[in-house]
Amino acid sequence: MVAGLSGAASFRAHAQQAKPEPSAPPPGTRDNVVALVRNFQGPIRKFQDIRPLTGMTVQGLENQPDMLPLIDTFVGDLDIRYAFDADGGFRYLTGRDLKTLRLTRDQLPALAVANYRKLYPKLTVERPAPFIGMFANGGELEPSKMLDVDFWEKEKFRPLYAGGEIVCAVPARDVCWFTGLKTADNVSNLRANTVRAYKEAGERAISKLMFLWRNKRWEVLEA
Repeated sequence: MVAGLSGAASFRAHAQQAKPEPSAPPPGTRDNVVALVRNFQGPIRKFQDIRPLTGMTVQGLENQPDMLPLIDTFVGDLDIRYAFDADGGFRYLTGRDLKTLRLTRDQLPALAVANYRKLYPKLTVERPAPFIGMFANGGELEPSKMLDVDFWEKEKFRPLYAGGEIVCAVPARDVCWFTGLKTADNVSNLRANTVRAYKEAGERAISKLMFLWRNKRWEVLEA
């Protein structure tokens, strides 16, 4: 037990070497396209709704719309930013890249999930506290595991969730942890640790919200 959390167990993600945010490393291939789940500054979306973000402008690219980064809306205060994953960091995927790679926009979510599984085969689920799951060894892409429908559909049937639904949070760029909805103490514990991790993350923070997996999609879990 840790003082200051009202009796809740405190747990932390393993420290990882932070990758630089998208800049300009060499272009990649379709095999290293990944999804970056990041904070979205705008209205909270109650339910998951993955679709292209429109109306975006970037200074200097007003006459080059095919060079704008490809970003999708997601859920709550989250969005999805597609990028090439390289040793030197990430580079945002653009419309021009789609043409070069002969990809369509609607192929990106599934491609990013498949690539993540291949690029990070050592990704594991650890249990930092009873009934709490947390991804590890995911190369600072752990929050993108939210997009893996097959994982969550299988995970929800694990006995430790007592047949209930799953609650997830992504307070920082390398943190995605989850628990079952049925036990209120577990949800309160996860919420307290999420708020703490979000505050400690600084510029690497993503969200303080909690998300509920229901009907094969995420929705914001009300406090």
